[in-house]
Amino acid sequence: MLAMRGRDVISLKRKTPPASSSLQDHLRKLQASFASLPSKAGWKRTKRDSTSKTTAIIGTSTTLEKRYLRTTDAVDPSKVRNRATCVKAFAYLKGKWAAEQDYKYIGEQFKSLRQDIRVQSICDSLAIDVYEANARICLEVGDFSEFNQCQSCLRELYITNPRSENKFEFWAYRILYATALEDTKTVLQEQVEYANTRAKDAMVRLALDIAYACRAENYVKFFTLLKQCTYYGKLILHKTKWALRFKAITLMLKAYSPAKFPVQKLIKILNFSSEKAVRLWLNHIRVIQKDGYILCKESQKTIRSPRFKVRREGQNGVTHNVL
Repeated sequence: MLAMRGRDVISLKRKTPPASSSLQDHLRKLQASFASLPSKAGWKRTKRDSTSKTTAIIGTSTTLEKRYLRTTDAVDPSKVRNRATCVKAFAYLKGKWAAEQDYKYIGEQFKSLRQDIRVQSICDSLAIDVYEANARICLEVGDFSEFNQCQSCLRELYITNPRSENKFEFWAYRILYATALEDTKTVLQEQVEYANTRAKDAMVRLALDIAYACRAENYVKFFTLLKQCTYYGKLILHKTKWALRFKAITLMLKAYSPAKFPVQKLIKILNFSSEKAVRLWLNHIRVIQKDGYILCKESQKTIRSPRFKVRREGQNGVTHNVL
């Protein structure tokens, strides 16, 4: 019993706290032990200087053509084209595209040029011109993945260069691209951002109106507005246009059944170039026609969804994300 009490008394005894001087010595020893840890363990003491700034890389290469390679290690300035060479390479690539239209080659060269511009932190008019030209070429061949990369970078470049000439043009393309992807959230975000700028631009306003018409499936308004769209805007909405045409003819067959509907009227309503083009499309989706009229009741049983041609891997150099 006494032994138990002794143990209890001993366990309840408090240790006297160390003096402040000994505590400071202990902290110093701890810091010294962390400083002496080997570098293999990944511990490295570095002095941070808040005033120090990272210096941008300045390329020294003067080669016009260069293959695109992903940067995994530190960038070698001798393999990066300087700004003057980038200007020459850009002019060379524009001429090459106009003469040969070889996207497999041009796509890789533009990607390499964009990389050289990015690693040197070039954010002036040269960068904007390169990305805009590359984006337009991507739209011409239907490479929407690369187009999306270009327009995303352009959005950042326009922030640092607010007076850019084509700022609103590519803003409109961004809205149309979101419309083609049925990305309502992005369209609404762009609308709010446009309203906050208090700017008035016809192309952006047209793009927003097209987005609303497409979402509401108002095909009459959509095709009326599509006529006012630019060449590149129509390329973005190419598949959307055909999808909405099919929805429109499906609704019209139900609305006018069992009556007949004149084929001639579809030229204006669905924005076709000629009656021949309308007839070819109606034959493709198996809509029954007779004496210049659509047989609405009979066509409801035979109509089928259009089949879009899927571009094969590597065709025209386009390898992914084709709308």
